[in-house]
Amino acid sequence: MQNAVDTRRVAQTAIALAVREARAADWSWDRISTALGGSPNGETLRRNFGGEAGGRLEQLIPFGASTARPGTARATCAECSMRRRAIG
Repeated sequence: MQNAVDTRRVAQTAIALAVREARAADWSWDRISTALGGSPNGETLRRNFGGEAGGRLEQLIPFGASTARPGTARATCAECSMRRRAIG
């Protein structure tokens, strides 16, 4: 059970980091959703990760913190996958 919880937390953190980087690059919520395969949709991403205080994004990844390094499973999981989908 703990492995499942840890895996889910890692996946959520990777998505949060990818969303933060995409928003910093002026991607729309819908574009981010498309790059993630359409789920969650743009409105759900905006609700969960948008807002004045950064929404859930700031809870998962404090500003200035980075949990993914290029080439790691976390970076490959969401960040690189999202970039590949956007390019291809």
